[in-house]
Amino acid sequence: MKRILLAAGAALLVATAIHAQTIDIEQLQCLPTGDNALVKATASNEPAGESPRLYFRWRDHGETYWVELEPAGGGRYWSVFPRPERRNEEVEYYAALVDAAGAVVAKSAVRTAKVKGNCAVRLAAREEGVAGNLTVGETIAQQQGKGVLGFLCDGIVTRVNHQGIRRSDEICRACVVAWWKLPTALAAVPITGILIIDDEPSPSRP
Repeated sequence: MKRILLAAGAALLVATAIHAQTIDIEQLQCLPTGDNALVKATASNEPAGESPRLYFRWRDHGETYWVELEPAGGGRYWSVFPRPERRNEEVEYYAALVDAAGAVVAKSAVRTAKVKGNCAVRLAAREEGVAGNLTVGETIAQQQGKGVLGFLCDGIVTRVNHQGIRRSDEICRACVVAWWKLPTALAAVPITGILIIDDEPSPSRP
């Protein structure tokens, strides 16, 4: 009887291992300053209805954000990061499978990559299309109504709050609307500089 129970237990463990959901994401050598980076992931045994996501943040600054991982077939996925701003020197990221209720059912190892000005990345046409129309998800309520900390507005058009409610990005789109609402005389003035507004204060000032 004991042997039968041990055999049944071993069979159950094997079956569980075979059907376990896993996801992994590649280690990037770097991300380019002010530009998008491509990352690839692989998943196994993911059931229908689960969403693969890329979670990311400026390392040691705030909570994570996420973007959807795009399917490439055969359990392979890819996505692009928003463009890191120049203050952002390192990005932390991982991949996860999320169920319909928003719960994480599988998660990769957490990885980090330095942000460098000489990091060469070339995106294909489809990847460029995603990079220019990003939907960025939030994980806490305090992220709503603010820019994506440590990343530029370029390409971010839609946001999803921590409750799963989708909306147009009110920060990045506001900049575009404000430009087109300028008086004609001002709109015709050539741009000679760029104003950078920090979301996070420098440690050297209050």
